[in-house]
Amino acid sequence: MLPVPRPVLLAGVGLIAVVYAMGADRDSDAAKPDDCAFQVSADALNVRSAPDEEASRVDRLGAGEQVEATPNVVDGFREIGSGRWAATEFLVPLPGSACVP
Repeated sequence: MLPVPRPVLLAGVGLIAVVYAMGADRDSDAAKPDDCAFQVSADALNVRSAPDEEASRVDRLGAGEQVEATPNVVDGFREIGSGRWAATEFLVPLPGSACVP
């Protein structure tokens, strides 16, 4: 076995640590475990001002749109922002999403 000089050994360990740290951040685009992310499954999904189908419409989402939400569900509506609610039946959790319908 060939002896490896201590400075070379330490430099190698340092290089491995840097490469590992750079690779650990690669999944930053994936949903994080505490994210609550969904995709709209309806052709058009009304966003309401309250968790009630009689509440005023504040927005409309199209099929395939992705939204961040909260875990808060009331009467079949999920909160997708302050004063923004959408019917849970038309929100499909994205892979890696921490929220379930």
